[in-house]
Amino acid sequence: MTPTTPPSPETPRPKVSVCVVTYNQEKYIAQCLQSLVDQETDFPFEVIVSDDCSTDGTSDIVMDFAHRYQNIIKPIIHQKNIGAYKNFIFVHQQAVGEYIAHVDGDDYALPDKLKKQSKFLDDHGECNIVWHRMFVKNEAADIVCEDLIQYELLPKSGFDRGDILRFITIGMNSSKMYRSSVRDFVLPNFPVVDYFANVEHIRDGKAFFVDSEPLGVYRAGIGIASSGLGTRKILADCFMYFGSRYPEHRRCVGSAVFLLMVAAIKNRRWDVVSIYLKPTVHLASFGSIIDVYKFWGISKMLRMPNAIRRTEGSK
Repeated sequence: MTPTTPPSPETPRPKVSVCVVTYNQEKYIAQCLQSLVDQETDFPFEVIVSDDCSTDGTSDIVMDFAHRYQNIIKPIIHQKNIGAYKNFIFVHQQAVGEYIAHVDGDDYALPDKLKKQSKFLDDHGECNIVWHRMFVKNEAADIVCEDLIQYELLPKSGFDRGDILRFITIGMNSSKMYRSSVRDFVLPNFPVVDYFANVEHIRDGKAFFVDSEPLGVYRAGIGIASSGLGTRKILADCFMYFGSRYPEHRRCVGSAVFLLMVAAIKNRRWDVVSIYLKPTVHLASFGSIIDVYKFWGISKMLRMPNAIRRTEGSK
């Protein structure tokens, strides 16, 4: 692989590191990277691109961008496939910026993303994670719509660890920026998804949305979790892990798994029911069930738009 290197004394430390994971995304990676190098900021930033041994033309496109934008693009081309989850952890470990943003290689940023999110972290010392709203795009169906987030209805005090445990997905992965000071956490003995990282990155701080404006585009239906049961099995492992690690938030974890169990039963997905049965039995309580109804208004905002859900599954 081609590693990144820390800044030299002559090169200022980037304020923001943008971590991009990609694999066989030659149709999308150029738009993703162009949207990042075109960001206008008054601070230096880097874009670390970790290509997981793509077998199409993705690596060539990444290297072309690295040649044209040598001061911004830091390519890492893996010679062996390490898998999506390990690649996610790996690329974030290479970041040297004060703040770290994540963008999947099939998504892309809109103008002012980096400037607005970094300023929000500058101005809000209690905030460890800041998300932004997204447009959601389905290529196959030629549909683009805004996410369902109603900014004015979000809690003004932000989200804490219990909220992230309860709602599972609050901000989309490609909308996330967080402080490098909270990056490191103990890895479990199962693969890590963005849910796990968010729970650990929040620490004792808060998470917010930067404002009401969408600052990125999420391509639905083509990511690693679009099909199969792998991500659901990892989520089940996460629930059991966090129920033990954070007993004070056991009720929140129980709410999350109970909601997923109800959805699986409603959709007659008995294979999914079998996955969530153990954490439901161990973690769901009467209080968890009450919370599902209590926070239903927020939960509805965090779903995929109906126009997207009627087509392909999301990432």
